[in-house]
Amino acid sequence: MLYAIDAVDTFFFRNASPFDADLSQSASSMFPPLPTVYAGALRYADTSVDKSRTAVSRKLKIGFNGLMADGRILLPRPLDTMVLPSTKLKILPLAPAPVGSNPLPLILSGKAITKEKEIEPKGGGYLDEAGIVQYLKGYNFNSVCLSLSDLIHRERHVGIQIDRYSGASQAGAWYSIEKVRPVSQGNSRCSLVVEAEGVDVHTPGAIKLGGESRAASIRNLEQGCHFEPASSDKKYFKLYLATPAIFKQGWLPWWIDSASKEGVFAHKKRRIRVRLISAAIGRYVAVGGFAFEKRRPREMRYAVPAGSVYFFEIIEGEFQDAIRLFHQKCMSDHREGLGFSYQNWDRMRYCDRGFGYSLVGNIGSEQGGIVHV
Repeated sequence: MLYAIDAVDTFFFRNASPFDADLSQSASSMFPPLPTVYAGALRYADTSVDKSRTAVSRKLKIGFNGLMADGRILLPRPLDTMVLPSTKLKILPLAPAPVGSNPLPLILSGKAITKEKEIEPKGGGYLDEAGIVQYLKGYNFNSVCLSLSDLIHRERHVGIQIDRYSGASQAGAWYSIEKVRPVSQGNSRCSLVVEAEGVDVHTPGAIKLGGESRAASIRNLEQGCHFEPASSDKKYFKLYLATPAIFKQGWLPWWIDSASKEGVFAHKKRRIRVRLISAAIGRYVAVGGFAFEKRRPREMRYAVPAGSVYFFEIIEGEFQDAIRLFHQKCMSDHREGLGFSYQNWDRMRYCDRGFGYSLVGNIGSEQGGIVHV
């Protein structure tokens, strides 16, 4: 089921930076939130009367999660593209890596395709569904990159801590919080979207979401979450991450050997052997949170950011195997409550909390032609 979540007032999704009213007095809000935010909100919004919180947690599965603007699902800009001053996107071609410490044989370079200066959309860039499907098929595309700053407003709220016993303000306990107000004017509306299974949520209805348990409305979306897969007879493909992914080896999944960069991924009767040849990875995202069941903060993890792209060569298997094993699957290594150590590989092959939601794409001639990929 695909749900849309709209803010009643503002949202507050605090990032992993330290924050208190004494030393670190300013807190910033990240947007869109991490997948764990949806898991916590839906777990407590479940209306089943015969299920415990533990039972709901076990059955809950989070898939795609992100943004929707004016009825169009938006995904983060793939990091193997560059944004031109016209806000159009250009795919970066693969090129042989120079002699040095680069761990992979190929790199991405924009020097040979344009002399225009690259820009970075304020708050991050986004593509709609049509643009992403065109990108995955490897076509030459002229999609416009949307800026997150056009979809939300950031507001700074200032307060001071109050003594619970005397009711007086505490000296030196000033704090500042940045909150997010999604655009909602006329026909323009920015919403959060999440794909979830295993919960019974009354819709349309209200839920509490994020820091300060901010009120939000939730409704079902008739449209499903389906991204048309690419097709190819080549022995190469790229894996695009639509949500952050937590990997055991930092930027490498557990099933990729750190020395040879080769690995085997199998599920049920499908199997594929690949070699990592290039990657476009952004700055890590710190993933924390608070475990209400244990009443303590969660252990901090570093995640590969959404929009990162991995390029693979198929050693054994076919392009269709990559589609079946990776497309619209959550490829993150970490599991809630278990970390990186779990034995039931068949049942837990894919992440059930929305991290590492992946899409498989074709490496088009515009991008891979120089090195015959």
